[in-house]
Amino acid sequence: MEEYGQTGIGACKGRLKNFIIEPFVQHQQNEEFYICIYSHRTADTILFHHEGGIDIGDVDAKAVKLEVPVGSDLTEDKIKSILLTKAPDNSKECLTKFIVSLYTTYRDLHFTYLEINPLVFTGGKIYILDLAAKIDQTAEYLCKAKWGEVEFPPPFGRDALPEEAYIAELDAKSGASLKLTILNKSGRIWTMVAGGGASVIYADTICDLGGTSELANYGEYSGAPSEQQTL
Repeated sequence: MEEYGQTGIGACKGRLKNFIIEPFVQHQQNEEFYICIYSHRTADTILFHHEGGIDIGDVDAKAVKLEVPVGSDLTEDKIKSILLTKAPDNSKECLTKFIVSLYTTYRDLHFTYLEINPLVFTGGKIYILDLAAKIDQTAEYLCKAKWGEVEFPPPFGRDALPEEAYIAELDAKSGASLKLTILNKSGRIWTMVAGGGASVIYADTICDLGGTSELANYGEYSGAPSEQQTL
């Protein structure tokens, strides 16, 4: 990217080399909306507010909420009758179709959280000006081709050990669950790798018996891995 001259932005001074530009779309404040989808144990929750933008404030207190229980579908009627009651009439049809498509994509790509603010409707078109999202790493074997190249940070705020990275690579290529986490390389208690349920019981029992500080690893193979993957 082109290098610009001396500048001072916030606490940063010097030559500006890298920066992020939010898409610019000429629009009015009343054409900005807020939408968020997040998942929990029993449902997906959709939050919508007809006044989006940087001054939205307390979203939980302001936004309209629509629950989509696990196993059910989102309908256009519910979107219009619950989420879009305060949206301008000329935007409702377009926003409805957009929200249906957005939710379909959310489920298909195994998102766990997706927030757009602001979502702009102007000139009969919708524009996404800022978006934040989280995806479920455990769905990598289903969605890897659709996600493209996505790198997940290693757990516990550290770099993955070579052994962990190798098992993670196997896991990403399998419909089974193959996990290895080194908790404490100096630990004296190393568990045998087993199925998911058994591995959890092993770890819980060791902790219950006071061995937390000595527990060296957690590992599992479940979901019917092949003989070669198990080896």
